[in-house]
Amino acid sequence: MTGIDSKTGRHARLDDYMAVLDVGIRFAFQPLVDETTGRTIGHEALVRGCSGESPAQIIASVRRENLFYFDQACRLGAIREASRLGLEGDLHINCTEVDPADLELALESTAQAVDESRFRREQIVLEFNSLERLGSPRQLAEVRGRANAFGFRIAADNFGAGEAGLKRLAVLRPEFLKLDRELVSGIHKSLRRQAMVLGVIATCRALGIVPIAAGVEREDEVAWLRQAGIDSFQGYYFGRPELMEEIEEDLEFFRGLLDESAELSACAV
Repeated sequence: MTGIDSKTGRHARLDDYMAVLDVGIRFAFQPLVDETTGRTIGHEALVRGCSGESPAQIIASVRRENLFYFDQACRLGAIREASRLGLEGDLHINCTEVDPADLELALESTAQAVDESRFRREQIVLEFNSLERLGSPRQLAEVRGRANAFGFRIAADNFGAGEAGLKRLAVLRPEFLKLDRELVSGIHKSLRRQAMVLGVIATCRALGIVPIAAGVEREDEVAWLRQAGIDSFQGYYFGRPELMEEIEEDLEFFRGLLDESAELSACAV
C-alpha cells in the first residue's frame, strides 16, 4: 500500500467513526472557571453514551486497533457540537489515544474541523493525559512544536496520577497543566498532597505553565489552592458536566428571559 493509499484509508476509517457518533454518542461540557473573576473561561468536552454509558464503557466496546479513530472522531464531534451550542472561551478536548505515529492526522483533521466551526484555532486546548505515551524526550518536544504550528495549545492532563514526572513536563512545556483529582481531594488537610502540589506550582511558574485544579468539590479545597496561587478551576464545586440537551434548554430559558426583558422595556418607553 502506498503512502497516499494509506492516508486515504485512515481518513476513510475516521469518516466511518464520525458516522457512528451521530447515532451512539452524546457530549457533555464542563466549565472551567477563573476564580478571581468568577468568569467561565472555557469548557472541557466529555463523551457520554446515548443510554447513559460512561466513557470507560464506551471505550471498552471499541476494538483496540480502532481506538485512535474513535478518539479522533470524538474530538471532531465535540468541536462541531460546541460550535453549534455557541459555547464561548477555550474548548478543551482529550487526546487519550494519540501517540507520535498518529499526531499528524490528529492535528490535520482537528484543524479542518475548527476551521469549519465558529472557533478559532487558538481557542482549542489539546489535553494529553499520558506523557509517556508521547514517546521520547525528543518526541515530547515535537508534540508541542507541531501542535503550536497548527495554532493549538496543549495541556498535561491528570498530572500527578501516573508516573509522568517533572522532567517530562519540563521537556513538553505545555501551556496548561491540570492537577489530578487525587492530588486535589482533601488537600486542605493533607501535608503530603500540599507539598506535592506546591512543588508542581513552583515548576509551573518557572516554566510559564498555567496550573488548573481539576476535580474540585469542596470550598476548603478551593480556599487552600487559591492561597497556593491557583486561579483556574474545574470540578463539581463550580459546575457539573452538562449534556448538549441540557445546555440547549438553559440557552432557550435565558433567551426567553431576554425576550421578556426586551418586551417590558418596550412597554415602559
